[in-house]
Amino acid sequence: MWVMILAVLSTLLLFWHKLSFPIEKRKNTEMYTLIIPARNEEENLKRLLPTIASEDREREIIVVDDDSEDATRGVAESFGVQVVGNPPLPPVWMGKSWACYNGAKAAKGKTLIFLDADTWFSDGGAERLVKAFDGEGAVMTVHPFHEMRSFWEKFSGVFHLVVMASSGLTTVFKDKLGTQGGFGPCLVIGADTYWKLGGHEAIRGEIVEHLAFTRMASSKGLKTQAYSGRGVLNMRMYDADLKHVIQGWAKSFSTGAKTASPIMTLANVVWLTAVFSFLVNLPALGWWGMLGYMALAVWLYRTWREIGNFRWFDVLLFPLHFFFFVFVFAYSLWKTFFMKETTWKGRSIVDKKRSPS
Repeated sequence: MWVMILAVLSTLLLFWHKLSFPIEKRKNTEMYTLIIPARNEEENLKRLLPTIASEDREREIIVVDDDSEDATRGVAESFGVQVVGNPPLPPVWMGKSWACYNGAKAAKGKTLIFLDADTWFSDGGAERLVKAFDGEGAVMTVHPFHEMRSFWEKFSGVFHLVVMASSGLTTVFKDKLGTQGGFGPCLVIGADTYWKLGGHEAIRGEIVEHLAFTRMASSKGLKTQAYSGRGVLNMRMYDADLKHVIQGWAKSFSTGAKTASPIMTLANVVWLTAVFSFLVNLPALGWWGMLGYMALAVWLYRTWREIGNFRWFDVLLFPLHFFFFVFVFAYSLWKTFFMKETTWKGRSIVDKKRSPS
């Protein structure tokens, strides 16, 4: 009985607050710049750019061609956006941060939006994004709404929950804990604030760059915001193939686990342990176990609806999601710490934050 109570209680406490996108706060009257680092993103740009390319004078779009080997530059130019070539990667920089930094140097907008190429906007999403931003002195990140088109992709559910919880913004204790991090695919910041903080140069060696950037901003007293991108910004992380789902999340957790907030890592471990203990003991709990099972399913569905296109029947299978999480996390540890294999888009990912300047 106690394992059921702990499982339900820890889930409620960790996912008490939703990160729904706010009602529009202000009307934007200044130019803003969308900066898209792109390394071999030919196909993704064909999906993203039509959702933002327009004659809007308040919008500037910069694609940073990060040494691509495909038609990334040609596709970007075909949509009439500005393309910036990325200089050779310095030894102490991570690739994405270097591309973002060089894109920011070319930007003219008063607000900078750093956006991953594998995202895309809902109708009017870019405008909603800018209107929700509080302006100079604030930093905002967005967790895109995930579109999943196969059974295997839905197995990402627990991974998304861990990412959400790691921000510290869904827990009932968020006011006491403060912001523990942000989301990587989309970061919004005032240009003046960005350069006062030192831009991406200040976190140039960090693997999870926008998590580090948000923490840095919070430590300096800036207001930090984080939302779910439902109705605003979308993403499809991995193809329908099970292999891509496993390899993709293994890569993400091999890097993200090293930089997560210790207190939220502990909270995630307690929660996951409680849920697993409940699932293992479920057959012995009888009808009480079924009651706890349904309580967990309802609360998980409440959170998963904000994250992606999960359906009620996906949530009823939540034990499979948790066991899949354990398998992939173990695989990630094996690849990273025993096989020493961590690469992304042809580049080796290593921790450079302690490298000399």
